Amino acid sequence: MRLIDNLNKWLLSIDPDKNWLWHTILVPFIVTRLCWLLTAYYAAGNFLTNPTYQRYVDRGFYLSRVFFLDIFTRWDSAQYFTIIKGGYAPSSDLRTVYSNIAFFPLYPYLVKSSGWLGISLPDGFYIAFGLLLSNLLFLAGSVLLYRLIIREFHFSSVTAARTIGLLMVFPTGFIFSCFYTESLFFFLTVLCFSLSFNNRWGWTALTAGLLLVTRAQGFVVWGILFVFYLERKGWSIRRVKPDLGWLFLAPAGLAAHLYYLYRLTGEPLAPFVAMTAWGRANSSLLASLWENLSSPVLDVFKIDFIFSLVFIAISIVIVVKWPQKSIGLLALALSAMPMASGLLVSASRYLLLVFPVFIYIGARLERSRYYDPIRAVLFTLQIIYFAGWVNYYWIV
Repeated sequence: MRLIDNLNKWLLSIDPDKNWLWHTILVPFIVTRLCWLLTAYYAAGNFLTNPTYQRYVDRGFYLSRVFFLDIFTRWDSAQYFTIIKGGYAPSSDLRTVYSNIAFFPLYPYLVKSSGWLGISLPDGFYIAFGLLLSNLLFLAGSVLLYRLIIREFHFSSVTAARTIGLLMVFPTGFIFSCFYTESLFFFLTVLCFSLSFNNRWGWTALTAGLLLVTRAQGFVVWGILFVFYLERKGWSIRRVKPDLGWLFLAPAGLAAHLYYLYRLTGEPLAPFVAMTAWGRANSSLLASLWENLSSPVLDVFKIDFIFSLVFIAISIVIVVKWPQKSIGLLALALSAMPMASGLLVSASRYLLLVFPVFIYIGARLERSRYYDPIRAVLFTLQIIYFAGWVNYYWIV
């Protein structure tokens, strides 16, 4: 009871409206997920499937025979699942042949759970637990983001609510409920900056260390934290304290992981070498963009390209106008990374992590009558994307 009372007090300290959690986060969360389930139920078998992956259609599932679990597992989910079941396995050539070496360990290691104790668990347990973990982390990250917007960025509760509302209906927002790392990275990123705003640099460094073993974008967050620290010290070297040293310890976990993979593959930077096999950072930027955009029809690549340009433009505005320039730099770096890799594949999925842009748009739409129409358009696109995802199209 004391724990529940303390939690209620903490929630009320964020927003005096005792119903804000229900109205702002839980109701949109439940409604969107129910819509996805209905979409999947009617789209599977009644929607043109991707003939390239007909083998999965014929088999009837991707990773799980339970339909309402399986629809949240596609593509990269299989790589994380192989790490859970059999650990890391190098391919014959890391640079040209797909392998799970390119994927970072924190999410699959968390999902592995009691499997580390040698307890034999069914495959379905790992899928179900991974999906539960993703959903809980997204909810926790949303609560922290709501608090960050009000307490640290000093926007209104309306802006905070609209920020969360836009995040819920963004076209690729369903990935937060999938067997993917987005929810974990989102939660850790928001937690990292919540801690750093309160000068808790030891805990910030620990969280940054977890980010570094979650996804490659963790390097961006870690680097920006140094800028954020100096910014809060007014760029005065005299005000720098020994607590900055915590940030230098953040990569310890990643270093241990790299050493393990080095022993396995002989490559000191094995994950980054393996990424080239997946098409990242191994081709001409302009040539790849042209290849993605050359189709005469409006497809996911073109939509993602438009979203990327919008996010980059807004990030620049944040750098110019917001007092926390480091936050703008974070947004700019995370927004530009997908295109900088030479591919537009999954670009809008990566944009989900650029929370400062969602805050900016939420603030701009605080009193706008266009908020609901924009949200309706985004949600419609999200439903279309999810129908494609269920039917094995590479949407994100």
